[in-house]
This record gives sequence, structure tokens and C-alpha cells, in this order.
Amino acid sequence: MTDFLVVHDVGQGAWFWNKVWGSATAPKEHPPRLYTPDNSSQFHLLNLPGHGNDEEGDTAEVRLDECVQAITRTVERRGMRDLVLIGHGVGGMIAAQAVPLLPEPPARLVLVAGILPERNQSPLSRFPGMVRKYFSGRKSLGKLLGRDVRLPKPIISRYLCNGMYTSEITRAVGFFGPLPTALMKTRVTLPLSEITCPVSYVVLVQDRLLPPALQTAMARMFPDVDLRYLDSCHQASLSLPEETGELFLELSR
Repeated sequence: MTDFLVVHDVGQGAWFWNKVWGSATAPKEHPPRLYTPDNSSQFHLLNLPGHGNDEEGDTAEVRLDECVQAITRTVERRGMRDLVLIGHGVGGMIAAQAVPLLPEPPARLVLVAGILPERNQSPLSRFPGMVRKYFSGRKSLGKLLGRDVRLPKPIISRYLCNGMYTSEITRAVGFFGPLPTALMKTRVTLPLSEITCPVSYVVLVQDRLLPPALQTAMARMFPDVDLRYLDSCHQASLSLPEETGELFLELSR
């Protein structure tokens, strides 16, 4: 059976993928059986260090290697096999970094609007100019005042949740946490030549944070990438959870 491990975007958490988890793990039989076979697959939602339940820590100083280790430890501890490793946004970059360090190559790496910096560049370099400008200003102010850097509601509404109902955006805004500023400014060189497993890149067609053309260009960094499309904003897990879950299951076959 296929195991799934989902790595969320920065400033978010496992909660953002609950509906996808529910869709992908819902019983296919009606009425459902009252037991789970021993060979059932795992669908695990990871909270990166400094995110989710660990949000009260010093998120600003979370390092890339900590996040990569969180993935490899989870795979080893849970004994995950035939793994579909899924990364969203900056979580896609983190997942790509983790692939060569896993006990065995995953069955597939799936990047959902995954941010892939050019050689020796930071993930922040891929964001729109307005977001980069806001981030730089808030980072300096946050350091001076000892406060976390968080995305404001206007940026979340315009760039991440565009097209969603206002009530859904309002509910989601409260779950956006502090940003790992050190990680976002870390220059990285992705181990593309060491990723030998199949790679799928899910282009989010309505994404304003990462325009589709940019997503496609980043996807092409993998020579044999499998391109898929969802008619969604950046937060596909909130706007199209059922369709996202169905796509993950399709990619595991």
C-alpha cells in the first residue's frame, strides 16, 4: 500500500490539509467496514518545526536542515514505504531537499505550486516584488521589536486565497502563523541530479502568489516532470480539497 506524507507551506501547518486528508482517506465502501486492514496505507500531515503545534517556538530562526530532518525522521519512525512525498509552496523545496536523504527513494515526489529557487538563491527570490518588499520591511521591524513576521490579511486574501468565499478566507486567516524568516532567506542549491524518482508538479492555475508561467518554469527544472493542473488559488487544500485528494490518489497508482 502507498504511504503519503504532506509537507505544508511556510507560515501554515498540518491543519491546512485536513480536508484533503478527509477526502483521500474516506471509506470507499458504504457502509464502511468496521476494521482497518493491517496493510492499510498511511496519510500523514507533517507539522514543520516552528509551525502548527510548535508555533510558540522561535519560528523566525527555524533552519532548513531542521525541516529536512523532520521529514526524514517521520519517514523512518513511521516506517513509511512506497512513499508519495508531497510538498506545497516552500514545503516543496524542503521535500526536494529531503529526497536524497530518505532511507529509500520515494515512489513519487509531488510539488503543489512548489517553490524551487535557482542555484544559490533563496525561496524568497521567487515571491512577487510586493510580497518581498513587505517581508523585508517587516523582518527588520520584527527584529527590532522582537515580534514574529506574519502575512497580513490583505496579502493572504489577494495572493493566497483569491477566489475563495470571504467567510472561508476569514476562517483561514486565523490559522496562518509566523514565518520562518531565516529559512526564507537561506540560499540553497537543490539536489536535482540526486532526485531519481518520478516527479509530478501540480500547477495551480489561479495562483497569484506564483503565476502559472513561473510554476511551469520551475517545474521544468526537472527534465522529465509530469505536469498536472488544478483550477485553484495557492491554497488548493482549502479551495479544492476533494479534487486535490483525488489527484494525490491518482498519482499513487
